[in-house]
Amino acid sequence: MIRSSLSGGEELPTRFAAADLPVRDCVELAAGLASYARRHGIARVEVSGPPAIGDLIEEFGFDEVRFVDAHQGPAVDIAAVPRTWRCGQRGLRCLSDQLVGAAKVPPAADATLSTLAEGSVMQFARHNRLGDALGIVTGLEHYCRDNSVASAAVTGSPILAEVVEVLACERVSYVPSPSEAIAGDALFARSSWSVPWLDRFNHAVTDAFGGRARHRVPPLPLRQVPTPSGQEDVVYCQLDARSSTAPPRDFARRLLSQVAANSEVRVLGGPDTQAYLGQDLTYVRAELHEMVARLLSCRFFVGCDSGLGHLAGCLGVPGLIVSTDDFETTWAFFRGYASLSVIPLSAAEVLLP
Repeated sequence: MIRSSLSGGEELPTRFAAADLPVRDCVELAAGLASYARRHGIARVEVSGPPAIGDLIEEFGFDEVRFVDAHQGPAVDIAAVPRTWRCGQRGLRCLSDQLVGAAKVPPAADATLSTLAEGSVMQFARHNRLGDALGIVTGLEHYCRDNSVASAAVTGSPILAEVVEVLACERVSYVPSPSEAIAGDALFARSSWSVPWLDRFNHAVTDAFGGRARHRVPPLPLRQVPTPSGQEDVVYCQLDARSSTAPPRDFARRLLSQVAANSEVRVLGGPDTQAYLGQDLTYVRAELHEMVARLLSCRFFVGCDSGLGHLAGCLGVPGLIVSTDDFETTWAFFRGYASLSVIPLSAAEVLLP
């Protein structure tokens, strides 16, 4: 069943089928469907799936949502809608937008073919940090593999060249001076802030050139895994003073002191970070290859929203990301990394003595 929206013209789905979801997802799905119906003036939507959804609808009194065992007509498959909505109230808005878009998205078998030409080069002048480079290279590599694009290239910042060299890319290369290039910065700038970081550029390329998008882009393996020299009892901390998400100095010092009570602490950063945190700490600066080896041999990683945090996530290093900015956005970026946990600054302050 499909109906027009309040603004007219746009047809919105009202039947949804959910796969086997954990209870925590069922809670947000039930709330999200109710929010979706209210936002678009739909009297009632139907959903099928785990019985827990029906129990939650009744418990919370979501009159806009009706649980059914089976639908009498076609239903939007919730499993086909990327699970990027699990982030509170912003998540409910994300889900609402995704459900609206689901009415227009063709089934996977009918997805449009990619129009990205083989050998295309994307140039990046502004997105020139490590985190950006990891997302760009990983997202583009998976896009090319999933859409049978034999090769593509990136150019611009030297960090892109380093990431291409370190990661096991099969289809993405780096070129120093192309004759023609696509404005990659413009593509990245249009990507959604509600999806995990590695998904962002993959979705941006799909929006621009069609084809299939990944909703859970896995990190790329290393081209050459460093030979382990043994596990070090070291915690690397990255609280860069130049970062827009650096924590307050007093909090950073208390956090480092607490970590130092249990392990050796080494702070990743240069002169700016030393001036910010003080000269009485051990600081480390390293090229990307060495940093990969260090992170793989350390005990733990602690940082804020930064490129090294994303690198730790890609490598599977256990760690903690302290969100000093908008928690929902930070969580959305980092939730694709199984080894990392994200907590808001306020929670971290409560836990510190």
